[in-house]
Formats: sequence, structure tokens, C-alpha cells
Amino acid sequence: MKCKTKLGAIATLFALGAGVAQAAPADRGWYAGLDVGRSNLRLNGSDLDGVFANQGITSSTSIDGHDTNLGANVGYRLNRNFALEGGYIDFGKFDFNAAASAPGADTIQGDYKAHAWSFSAVGTAPIDNRWSLYAKGGVTRTSADLSASSATGATAPAGASASGTGALLGVGTSYDFTRSLYGKLEADRYTHVGDSNTGRGDIDVYTVGVGLRF
Repeated sequence: MKCKTKLGAIATLFALGAGVAQAAPADRGWYAGLDVGRSNLRLNGSDLDGVFANQGITSSTSIDGHDTNLGANVGYRLNRNFALEGGYIDFGKFDFNAAASAPGADTIQGDYKAHAWSFSAVGTAPIDNRWSLYAKGGVTRTSADLSASSATGATAPAGASASGTGALLGVGTSYDFTRSLYGKLEADRYTHVGDSNTGRGDIDVYTVGVGLRF
């Protein structure tokens, strides 16, 4: 709900901005965008087995490492080739199942959730009047939450939360529909999500987005 509220507020500002956006110089000024795509959690069942082992539980875990992500970003173009950008992304929810053998036979079920705030520098190389290629690099503040429950009560799995700092690396291409409206395709990697208590790994995201220059 928090993610939807944040994205809803940004979407409202985005829509209002569309009504007042003028033919501002394309090489300088503010912009904002919304993204949706697919997350790939680079965390496997053995990583979660390690988490449960720290709790005294022997397990064999499988995890669905894919889900839909939602994101938003706001940036400022200093010139045609360089911008500074802040962003937020909810990576989604990744469900897992574990067969526990000790201290008792049990089935553990739960999910792994994560989101991130980021600040990055964006370098753009125009191809022609509409198409551009770009790359970004920056720092992130990530949060991960592991939730787990026992099916039989033979084990007592504990949930955990973790926050940390990582890196953001990305590449993409954009297309200008007008001087103000653009679309984009982007691939990013967020590093160091989670810790030893939740499971730690990188997350790759593949998104499509739309944005508005003010």
C-alpha cells in the first residue's frame, strides 16, 4: 500500500505537469517518469538455507526469483549529455517454499520483499533527433524483508529485515515522441540487497517507462 500511495502521488504530479509543460529546451531542465517491468532476484534456495541454518533449521529451499516491479524517477538535465536523477523502485515479492528436516519435519513458506531509493548520474548519447542511448551509475539505499511461517509448528522460522547501501548500474534507450514526452527501455542492476539474516544478493530489473520533460 505504501508503494502504491507513493507512486499514485507521483503519477498525479506527472499528470498535472503534462498540462503545463511547454516546449522547453530539450537539453536542459527537469523531467519525471514512471516505470514498470520485471525483476530478477539473484538469490537462490541455498542462500535461504543459509539463513535458516543460522536459526538452527536444516532445510531445502526453492524460491521464485521473478516478479513485477514498479518505479518512479525525477531528474535534472544539466545539458544534452548529462543529468542527475533520483529514483524509487519496488522490486516486488518473491515467494519461497522450504522442506525442513530438523529440528523436525516441516514445511516453511514465506516471501522476500525489497525496495530501493537511488541517486545516480546519467550520461546520454543522442543517435538522431528522437533516439538516444544512455548509461547510469549511482548509489542506492535498499531495504529487504524476509517473512516465514511454519506449516506444522515443528520449526520456528523467524523473519528478518535489513537495510544497506549498494550500487546501481544501468543502460537504456529512449525515444522522444515530442519535445516533452518520451518513452524508454532500461536494464539495471542493484547490488548488495539484504544481508546474512534475510539472504543477500543483487537484483536485475528490466523496465519500460514513460517520462515528461518540464
